[in-house]
Amino acid sequence: MAERILDRDIVRPFYLERAHLRGRFVRLEETVHYVLTAHAYPEPVSRLLAELLVLAGSFVGALKFTGTFSLQIRAEGAIRLMVVDVTNDGVMRGYASFDEAAFAGGHGVETERLFEDAVLAITVDQRAAGGRMQQGIVRIDGKRPSEALLVYFRQSEQIPTAVRTAVGRDPLTGRWRAAGILVQAMPGEVSEEPEARRENWHRVMLFLQTVTEEELLGDGLTPDEVLFRLFHEEGVRVFEAVPITPGCSCDRERVRTMLRQFPAAELEAMRQEDGTIGVTCQFCSRHYLFEAGEVDGLVAECSGSAR
Repeated sequence: MAERILDRDIVRPFYLERAHLRGRFVRLEETVHYVLTAHAYPEPVSRLLAELLVLAGSFVGALKFTGTFSLQIRAEGAIRLMVVDVTNDGVMRGYASFDEAAFAGGHGVETERLFEDAVLAITVDQRAAGGRMQQGIVRIDGKRPSEALLVYFRQSEQIPTAVRTAVGRDPLTGRWRAAGILVQAMPGEVSEEPEARRENWHRVMLFLQTVTEEELLGDGLTPDEVLFRLFHEEGVRVFEAVPITPGCSCDRERVRTMLRQFPAAELEAMRQEDGTIGVTCQFCSRHYLFEAGEVDGLVAECSGSAR
């Protein structure tokens, strides 16, 4: 049982020796449930945010950097913003904002209206470690997050990529869970003729299409068991799993630093009737309350810096 618990929030890298393709199996339970229950999201928003969490998870450990990897969707449709951040050691958080009127009364929203005039931004931020920030952007045009990511790899990276995802709830506990398998060609692979590469890709895609939602989400099967079922003829080789944990980078001192960026007059306008200022983190919903005396000190600092 303990071994299977370790399979709940992980990224399992793998390699298909016969086809010369690499892949990553992502399975999230505690992490996706933590993110989705931090806010009262409508069902369609929860499912799409869960998919974005899986896609971001597929990059954990794949990029050799110290910093944060982000997937962000900005749109003008029923969904306005979706963002997932994950550190290179697997600490993940996510958030979505949406037009509440579009989902009022439990009405469904057409898929093409969820992401109107939308873009997907892929960001690697290494500035905290003395590096730089790199970003790639692709237009979504109503596509799901997974479809948009495939467009990005095809247009920007020119790496053949395929992905299968699943989102659902545990039939016993009702807790959210999500999973996915991403398969990619090896960059710069020149050891095979183009026709052989196409045949290998087509064969693996046929296998990938057979995986069921139940297998991905883990009803009695570990990621390794699923991978063996799918790709044992390909000589599947797995590598050390990378754990993913839910977490948020917010803390009281970060919030205090953020408040120091405001002019004194704006801080005064933020005060509640008792003189305090309350700040709630968009990601984790944690609330930070600054007492009247603390706010007086912040106002004094900001007034001094303005002079």
